[in-house]
Amino acid sequence: MAYELGDLAQRLGRHMAEQCTDGMPAHFRDDLLAAFPDEDAITVRSALAELNGAGLVTLDPLIGPKLPNVCTTLALFVAADAAITGHDPVEDSVVLARMLIDDPELGHVPKLEEAAGWSRRRFNPALGLLMRIFPKGRYREVDQPYYPTLGLIVSYDEIGALRRYVRDHT
Repeated sequence: MAYELGDLAQRLGRHMAEQCTDGMPAHFRDDLLAAFPDEDAITVRSALAELNGAGLVTLDPLIGPKLPNVCTTLALFVAADAAITGHDPVEDSVVLARMLIDDPELGHVPKLEEAAGWSRRRFNPALGLLMRIFPKGRYREVDQPYYPTLGLIVSYDEIGALRRYVRDHT
């Protein structure tokens, strides 16, 4: 991980990123204690606070008898995926941006995923990074578990933003 985290925080972050098989945010609770049986709840809570402070997870302290509800963030995948999957989501997002510039019809996300030919685990973090370019109303806000969005509206403004993104990230 690229952040200065303690050993347990790094191991927890890696474990959660590895468990997210589709590259979408996932929830963890007391199951983290079972995954790290040599650690007590107080030590795990402290490591989770480190991850939260780094923006790699969010914590909801109201759920769970021993640990808070933990939700992974896009930042966790950006920080961990190069080491875990061998693919850098930032580099992958540049590839997707170029694909959208060349063919705006690929804004229908399942078509973009098919054209990329990547696993969903690789695809979703890169798409999540690109969504930051698109203002509200320019991507489909549909509650579904497969992608960060089902569609992007790619017009001249978005193509210009995608070109700037490619320039800034290569």
